[in-house]
Amino acid sequence: MPWNRESSRAVAAALLCAACGSAVDPISVERDCPTQPYRGPALYAGEPSDRLLSDFENGTAELVEVSNRNGSWIQGRDLTSMSVTIGPSNECAARGVWAGHLAASLPTGWGNNWTAYFRAPTKSSPLPYDGRQYGGVSFWAAFGGKNGPSFAVPFGVVTMDTVEPECEDHCYDHYLSPIILTHDWRRYELRFDQLKQTEVPQMPMRRDQLVGFIIWTQQQCDIWIDDVRLEP
Repeated sequence: MPWNRESSRAVAAALLCAACGSAVDPISVERDCPTQPYRGPALYAGEPSDRLLSDFENGTAELVEVSNRNGSWIQGRDLTSMSVTIGPSNECAARGVWAGHLAASLPTGWGNNWTAYFRAPTKSSPLPYDGRQYGGVSFWAAFGGKNGPSFAVPFGVVTMDTVEPECEDHCYDHYLSPIILTHDWRRYELRFDQLKQTEVPQMPMRRDQLVGFIIWTQQQCDIWIDDVRLEP
């Protein structure tokens, strides 16, 4: 069933019911959307607004402009993938109407990534964001129906030390953690002190020099993400 006004009304009705009944009742979804979208994100909708990075509800890649954050999602596309879709979509939201979608055919190069830059970069360089008041990042994510078997997807944080032109020894060696997603919407939380680089020795993460939150996969994928928040 294509998305239309009636679909939007159905989503709104489901969210209203979550406040007066069970928050784990599944709703009907598109064929290729994550299954069992239990609307769990509605339970976190009242969290402090300064923590929200992106819920995609403006229908664009722009982050929520709050707490000195004015950035957006920026895609890194591997041209060896014959088919790539990266951006907001109103087909498979975990909460509300919009979510983020990263879908790509198998790359043979460095893979496809999508980074939520906390601050809008200049023409020549990203800008650091002071995230010392936060201890991690949370998000809702799932595989879509076109993904196939589950696999571990690297999620994590980019800092000024791992991105050009500022990086020296650890360029693109971001602070990551592989997460095995499922075909159900689930909430995940990454603590900054648990994220790892691959090169040795590792550099301590400079939380006052954060650049953004990244998804980076080198496999064929159909990934959905929603309600990305910084956590204390």
